[in-house]
Amino acid sequence: MRRSVAMVVLGTLLLSGCTQQTDVMEPTAEETAKVNPQTQALEAATQAGLLSEDTAAGLSEQEALQQVAGGIDETEYTVEATEETLSVGTDATSTREYYVFEVSDATGRTVGKVAVDRETGEKYNYLGDGVLDDYATFPLYDADAEQHKGWPGSYVSPTGIALTITQEEETEIVYCFSDGTEGVAAVNGETAKSADEQMNFLLADGIVTVAGGGLTGNYTALAENDASAEQQDTAEEKTE
Repeated sequence: MRRSVAMVVLGTLLLSGCTQQTDVMEPTAEETAKVNPQTQALEAATQAGLLSEDTAAGLSEQEALQQVAGGIDETEYTVEATEETLSVGTDATSTREYYVFEVSDATGRTVGKVAVDRETGEKYNYLGDGVLDDYATFPLYDADAEQHKGWPGSYVSPTGIALTITQEEETEIVYCFSDGTEGVAAVNGETAKSADEQMNFLLADGIVTVAGGGLTGNYTALAENDASAEQQDTAEEKTE
């Protein structure tokens, strides 16, 4: 419910201002309900004319592999790309494309497969035959490794644009993109709006979705964010 409220707010802001084997499956009602907030935000941005062709370039296979590897213990498990190509949707406009990766343990036994959305980087537990399930059901799912809490941190888009967010006040964040774009944004829970009202932000599952300002797209949290948060917590504990 919390994500749904955030998406309604962001959608309102957008619309008001601003191998060899190929599986093609029609999503069930349950799968449709699982559409992640980043995908919804990008679709809203596209409708509002905010999404550029460069932004929609998507992840490379190597970047998607790193998305998967970053959430598991690579000393015990191996992630490899498969020759499968996966498309899920009812028509050309709604079809999503995915990379499929196989995860194996040290003995070579397959633990499971992970599908990664080529545009948003969202991960899914791939059950085969075109069936996607929530990534939380993947056998090696680690909630601590996946959950990035709060706005502060370093993020990167599929096109390589970096975003750094800092926060000293609960109601405001400071953002800085690698192209030099920077400013402050007023925070309202999981959404934020820049002071010049040109950019909207949505935070969900360690991904910041930006709409407007020529930088529309998804920015995924880097693994170093969690390490930095742990170091900060340790430092605070020592000073108490």
